Formats: sequence, structure tokens, C-alpha cells
Amino acid sequence: MEKRLLTVAAVLLAVALSPAPAWCQLFDETKISFSLADDNVLRDPGETKINSPGLYFGGQAKSPADRTEPSVYSQPASRLHVFKRLDFGTLSPEGGLKVRFRPDENGNYIITDDGTYLALNFLFGSGAPEASDRKGGRFLLNPVDSDRIRIGTHYDISWGGSNAFPKNFRKGLVPGASLSFDLGLVDFFVAAKTALIRSPSETILDNPGGNTNQFVERTNYGALGGIDVEPLKGLKLSLGGGYFEKGTSARPNTLGMPIDAGGGSARIAYHLGGDVGRRLDLRLYMQDPEKYGINDPLDTSRYMGLALAFEFAFVDQVLEDLDRFGSTRHEQSKAFALTAGFRFEKLRLHFDMVYRDLTYITFNVPGFMPYQALPGNADLSHGNGFSFLPEALSGEWFSVLAADYHFKLGGQMGLSPALSGGLLLPATYKPGAEGLTIEGPFVEEQVKGIQKVVVRGTRQGDWDILPAGEDEMPVFIGKFDLKFNVGPNYAVVGEVSYANDPNYAQVFMDEQGHAIREFDNPHVLGLGLIAEMAF
Repeated sequence: MEKRLLTVAAVLLAVALSPAPAWCQLFDETKISFSLADDNVLRDPGETKINSPGLYFGGQAKSPADRTEPSVYSQPASRLHVFKRLDFGTLSPEGGLKVRFRPDENGNYIITDDGTYLALNFLFGSGAPEASDRKGGRFLLNPVDSDRIRIGTHYDISWGGSNAFPKNFRKGLVPGASLSFDLGLVDFFVAAKTALIRSPSETILDNPGGNTNQFVERTNYGALGGIDVEPLKGLKLSLGGGYFEKGTSARPNTLGMPIDAGGGSARIAYHLGGDVGRRLDLRLYMQDPEKYGINDPLDTSRYMGLALAFEFAFVDQVLEDLDRFGSTRHEQSKAFALTAGFRFEKLRLHFDMVYRDLTYITFNVPGFMPYQALPGNADLSHGNGFSFLPEALSGEWFSVLAADYHFKLGGQMGLSPALSGGLLLPATYKPGAEGLTIEGPFVEEQVKGIQKVVVRGTRQGDWDILPAGEDEMPVFIGKFDLKFNVGPNYAVVGEVSYANDPNYAQVFMDEQGHAIREFDNPHVLGLGLIAEMAF
């Protein structure tokens, strides 16, 4: 796949440099990136569970605030977008090769897809193609990967990307297609995706003492759709939903049973005045594949802007039921996000609050325990002063307040300092004692010895098992960012971040040589810098 992408890139680059017809853009969002980072200057290599190697070129400035699922977008990379559009009146075919380049451990380039597409744009009615009141549509094909076709707007709670099909049994990426219409007050789209997932066949292998299940690749399907309505100027209502086949269960007791998933998202947004933009943060350069702060110049043509939005997401999937042998059940989860932005001339204020159920965080795995729903006696409640939260809201809470100001330095140069502070209450899991058979003279001590797990994203290696009898604590985060730009195409962003995360825990040896789990140093001081040139 990598060699194939490189070959296609070379061919399209040669085409792009050849004479071109009118109304085409040869390069679109092409970027060259450079990064320098140390995720924790307070710790030496080998001292932490997730190693902190020190300050190095090509590093990523990680933070406890970066909670979204790791993806190809979560690492600094250079991008090449070769683009071409032709005009045939009401029809405009176009195509774009979008690839990302980043070095591997041996210094060789790894080439990954960044949204390569074919599209056919069409217009309705009469008038010039460039007229603002023309209605139209777009038929989009993603031949390599369709991760960007998702349900939801806020990236932290969007769902339905490529990893909605489980990665551990999936072969390759997830191509797809979508059809969208822009009718003025109403926009809507429908989309479909396919993935090859290995699942057990009905054939029983003759393998005494070994694996008797033959796994074969089957096509699994996903369907998505959504609609946007603007009943009043500045007020937008959005609804979206989807359904996915996620293969079959890999658990012995439910082997071969289908895993289906679906859900929906709803959003209400209000915008008044000029653009507000997004808060200044290195995370913009790492996580969101669609927009990057470097190409988000502040529009001050209108002196004030206000943007408010609330988004809610609900998902459901079928997993093994641990409370009923050999059966499955529906596991449901939710998430919501509240965002507010205000700009007065060159001063901006942003507030974000995101909530995610534990099982929403692990929806793509699928499940907190892969292919298994949480047992009925699972304890997800918060402690240490947060026990007042109802069980329905016992997941992960994250909020951040940020402010930045843009100084014009003359010419095309600008300087933007930003300050932000956040609070994170992580999601947790603790096996419940209810229903367990515990006997002997030390029942109470054994129950106290059940340990709580702090969940950080989908990778179990990032989770922390707390010492026995301890509860999670809130995480406090602060960041200072400074962006220097020369025109809209070149920028350097530096960041200093501090976090106090008392949930870090490791296994240490005591004086008697026994392995005991204790809390680690909670202080995290990170440094990061990214320079990018876009053309």
C-alpha cells in the first residue's frame, strides 16, 4: 500500500507540473512540518510507565488533556495534497491525492492516506456557477480510507470513523462513498463504508489440541446519514445517525455471534457576528485531520463574534453478556459537549466541556473488556468528593477555559499568546463485590483490596491501576502557547504545559523486596514546538 501510494503521488505530481486548463488548483493544503518536544522534563528515561525519552526533534507534546483515541493524525507529519478540478458548467469533476509523510524508527518515510478522494460536484437551477445562491450537491468517493466521514461535529465525541470497524480483526483501511446536497436552508448527506473483518467460519478444523476455528474475511457494512437545518439566521440544528456491522464475537462463549452497532448525534449551534475561530493549542496540529490552526487566520473584519453549541451523542452495540452465559446484550453509552466562544476585536475567549461514558470511550474496541459488555456489578462511581455525581454521569469529565490575543507586528507578521486551564475527572472501573463468593476471616480486607482502574483512552497500556482502596483524583492542567506567523502560510507555535495528575501509579519494590503498587510523581511539565509551512 505504501509503495502504491508513493507511485501514485509521483504520477500526480508530474501531472500537476504539466500545463493545466483554467479553473484548477494544483496544490491544496500541502504542508511541511517540524516538531520538537519533551512530554515531561521532570522525569528521566525509564522512570515512567510510558517512557519519556527527553527533548528530541520529531517528538510530540503529549498532555493528560489529550484524551481522544490515537490515530494517524496524532503525530506531527508533512502532507502533500495534489488537487485538480475541471469545469463543465453544472458539473465539476475533481480529485485529490492526499498523503501524509512521517519518518519511521529507521529514518524512512511512512506514507499514509490523508483523505484521497474523487468527487463530482453538480449545480441546480440557472445562473453563473460562482453565484452564491446556486444550490447543488457533491458525490464523494474515498478509494483508500473514509475516516473523515463521521457522525458529529465536535471531534472528541464524533463517531463512525474507520475504527468503528474493530482494528484487531480488520484488514486494511475503510473505503467509502457519500452523497450530499446543499439546498440553502437545508443540507443533508448519506454515506456508506465497507471493511474486511476476519470472523470464524462454519468450518471446523481437524486440529486436536489446537485451534479448531477457521477465520475468514467477510465484508462488513456501515451506513451513515445526517441533516442540517437553519430555521433562523445564525441558528443551526443538526441530526445524524449510523449503523455498523462490526464482525462477530471473538469470545469463546459467544463465538460467531454478530456484533452490530448504531447510534445518533444531535447538535444545536448559534452564531452571531464575525468568526470566532478555535482556541490556540498544539492539539489542533495533532488531532483534528480537517483543520489546523496555522491555516485559521483571525478574521477581524467584524469587531465581535459569538459562537455557542451543544452536541449530544448516543451509541449502542451488541456484546457478550457476562451475567448470562452464552448470550449477548445491548450496551448503550452517551457523550455530550458544550462549547462557547467569544471574540472582541483581537481578544478571544473559549470554553469547552466534554463528557463521555466509560463505554463511549471504548466503543471502538469494542467494549471496555474486548467484545464483552460491562457486568451488572461493575462500579463506575467517582470518589474523593465527586460521589454526588449520579450513576448516569459517572464517566469522564473534561473542561477547559482559554484566552488568546493577536498582536500585529507589521506587514504580514503576527504574535498570538494564549493561556488555558483545564480540569479532568477521568472515567474509572472497579469490579463490584456484589455477587462475588468471598469466604474466610478477612472478607472485609479482601473487598478493600479490589483495585480501581483509571481509563485514559482506548489503549490499556495508558490506563492506571490505583493502589488498593484508593480513589481517582481530579487532574489540573495549565498551558501557555505562543504563535508567531508570517502571513497565513508560515507559523511557529511553542507550548509549555503543566499538569498535576495524582492518578499515576506504578509497581515499586519495598524494603523487604515485595512488589507494591504506589502513587508516582504527579507533576508533568511538557515542552513542545511545531513549525509549519503551508502552500
